Amino acid sequence: MAGGKDEIANRGAAGGRADRTGDRRVRWLLLPYAAGLVLLVLLPALLAFGLAFFRTDGLHPPVFVGRLNFALVFTDELYLLSLANSLALVILPVPLRVLGAFLLAWLARRGRLSALLRAAVFLPSAVPASAFALAWLWVLNPYYGPLNRLLGGLGWPGPGWLADGQWARPGIMLLLLWLVGEGFLVALAALYDVPADLEDAAAVDGAGATATLRHVLLPLLAPVLVLLAARDAVLLLPDAFVFSRLLTGGGPYYATFTLPQFIHEAAFDRLDFGVAAAALWVLYALTGLLLAAVYLVARQWDVGTSESDFLV
Repeated sequence: MAGGKDEIANRGAAGGRADRTGDRRVRWLLLPYAAGLVLLVLLPALLAFGLAFFRTDGLHPPVFVGRLNFALVFTDELYLLSLANSLALVILPVPLRVLGAFLLAWLARRGRLSALLRAAVFLPSAVPASAFALAWLWVLNPYYGPLNRLLGGLGWPGPGWLADGQWARPGIMLLLLWLVGEGFLVALAALYDVPADLEDAAAVDGAGATATLRHVLLPLLAPVLVLLAARDAVLLLPDAFVFSRLLTGGGPYYATFTLPQFIHEAAFDRLDFGVAAAALWVLYALTGLLLAAVYLVARQWDVGTSESDFLV
């Protein structure tokens, strides 16, 4: 009996040593990423925060100006316009992208054309941003673009899209809605991890496909969808700048002039690095507020964030 207890204790000790060895290996694997995070993200961010209190063009010694750069940022009408444009290109597309990725993943789980649908949904995300922007420059052409031709065939007048100050922002939003490939893969993997018994039980209780989707799958995948929303809220800020820069240059009439573009022009066109650093930290704060809003929505849904709550 004593020998059996000793054997169990030895196995437990061996298992504990194996776990500690595995933890050390994971830490060594994460070390390059942690170093990159510190050197490429945290350190530049801290240097930019210090630079925000100086006036400098990079050619002459910096001059301490206190909070003047932040005051200049918030009194600049072009900056306020870029802030409003950035929020518009994030707040509306984020829930639509997450919902679209989830519904497409639900449709692509089964069926004869599921493989084709998966390839079609993910393909736009694999195309380089420049090529994708050029393709949409043709799609949204107000004269010979296929979208306006389709609308004309239906008897609706096609808008000017990127050439019209009122339609340029909706045009970029429409482009962003097609880039759901990564979120689609995450939602698809989460759906495959849902036990089939749950859907079978719902079907036995008389729930149809729509009711099962709404009352079974959607609550189960809520933590995954919240994470996707947080991810999109962070990534759409620079992504919107890339496409607005390539397609419209911030126009027409500054309709698509975003906050990252304001920072870029302040730093590299006007050589006003202090104002650019102040605007950059406002961008950081805006990103944090968006993540806080997503967190509050998750709290309202009673969505947990522990490891056991996630399906993937």
